[in-house]
Amino acid sequence: MNTTKPSDFTDLTCTNLMIKLKILLKKLAAGGELQFFATREQVDNTCSQFISQGYDVKWEQAADNSYLVTMKK
Repeated sequence: MNTTKPSDFTDLTCTNLMIKLKILLKKLAAGGELQFFATREQVDNTCSQFISQGYDVKWEQAADNSYLVTMKK
């Protein structure tokens, strides 16, 4: 279980978020989990691409335009 505070990526463009996630997920151990906050647009444009790559991706609304995203390897 991830005990660190989720990062806030809501200020990143979708492209920059995708790059950051690829780097972070590459470093993540098998069975590991990554949590972060993203906007609805970021979730729509990036999360489905990771689902198709075999990651378990879930999100829940945390605020007006902020979603807590959890990605598992």
